[in-house]
Amino acid sequence: MIDSSPGTSCPQAHFRANLQRTGCLNEVFSPPLRLRWERTFDGEVRSPTIAYGHVYFNTLSGHATALALSDGSLVWQFTAPARLNASLMIWGGRAYCGGNDACFYCFDAHTGALLWKQQAEAAIQGNFAAWGDMVFCGSYDGCVYAFDAVDGTLRWVMNVGGGVNCSLAEMDGLLYFGANDGHVWALDAHSGCVVWQARAPGGINSTCAVSPRGLFTGTRSGHFCAFDITTGRLNWALDFGARIYASPALDDEFVYIASDLGTLRKLRIEDGGLIWEAPIGSSKLPPGGQVWTCPTLAGEVVWIGPALGEIMAVDRHTGTKLWAYPVEGPSSSSVAIDAGTMASSTGGRRLLLFESI
Repeated sequence: MIDSSPGTSCPQAHFRANLQRTGCLNEVFSPPLRLRWERTFDGEVRSPTIAYGHVYFNTLSGHATALALSDGSLVWQFTAPARLNASLMIWGGRAYCGGNDACFYCFDAHTGALLWKQQAEAAIQGNFAAWGDMVFCGSYDGCVYAFDAVDGTLRWVMNVGGGVNCSLAEMDGLLYFGANDGHVWALDAHSGCVVWQARAPGGINSTCAVSPRGLFTGTRSGHFCAFDITTGRLNWALDFGARIYASPALDDEFVYIASDLGTLRKLRIEDGGLIWEAPIGSSKLPPGGQVWTCPTLAGEVVWIGPALGEIMAVDRHTGTKLWAYPVEGPSSSSVAIDAGTMASSTGGRRLLLFESI
């Protein structure tokens, strides 16, 4: 049965390769912010991506959309026959996404022209990854697909048994991801062959964050796990006592992860030791609730999308709240930061574009 919950994603990670592994921006971007513009649409807005002077996003009404970053004017829009839970990945002048109609779509990122479309056997709710001249995505049919990035030719398909709801992460020519049945996989991106397979204590919706120091992911049973990136050995696991749908972010020494406790934790990569724990979301809402959004690191700030009724910035070193903007929320949307701006969904039908004051 297909999970109707929104797919977990951190789409800005799919425009810059280092972000795809870590959720960490090189750009320094600090609060306070002011709203430059906002736009309203006919369906819930998914996580945006900023590239080529545009803001790209999908909606649950089935629209793939690009707006001008400067003023929010419409650049192009494509209408799919089903919900688009996944986000648009921008790679090499093209935009990629999957839909609940089990189709893989590739558009011209500048014009919105449909360049190719491929078919899976079930819904696609995670985001694409890219490596070399190929793009990759998983599906609820239990398969991971590799396509030629230009013409959509199927390069390989690997059946991993459990549905793949999360996005894929790539590092050094390997693909890493978790599946709904709790297995964690590392595949050779060129061939699709299995490099290693491991088991986590619970099904996985969280997108894995990877670095040379390990693979990190959360589970629906509430465990946050660290695996050896080379062998798949479980290095440590923490029981949060609440489901983990969100995806983690990494820097060199620490991992940042939110859970349905309604808090964000900063942990040591080495052993999972807690550095700080900070509440996220509006105090007007009851504590807890589903948290899907992944944190984004920019300079000294950790940014959190509208998980529980607020877009937030917290101090990276202390967890102290620095800035917040109330929205309808909750939402699985993560923020996109680039060119001195930040784009975010509100958890509803609005897209917001902020700039530093």
